[in-house]
Amino acid sequence: PGMQLLGRQTILAEGCRGSISEQIMEKYNLRADACPQHYGLGIKEIWEIPEKNHKAGTVIHTVGWPLDMMSYGGSFIYHMKPNLLHLGLVVGLDYSNPYL
Repeated sequence: PGMQLLGRQTILAEGCRGSISEQIMEKYNLRADACPQHYGLGIKEIWEIPEKNHKAGTVIHTVGWPLDMMSYGGSFIYHMKPNLLHLGLVVGLDYSNPYL
């Protein structure tokens, strides 16, 4: 019947509606008295940058920035080998400002 996961805590990071997460939420009634899930829209670009500007393994998360105080989301920057930069922005779909 598959692999047995044993631990004090298990983090499931398979997306917002992953098959294992769905089964666990149903089995243990984890959605009771909980807020509904939030959805967002994200974009990502990959840039090739000069080696002198690259710092492999660097991760930057900007919770909220560059959005306004009433919008949910943020941006990220990941330095990936060999000299790639992943840049992205995520905005919650409940935003009220049409000029984001």
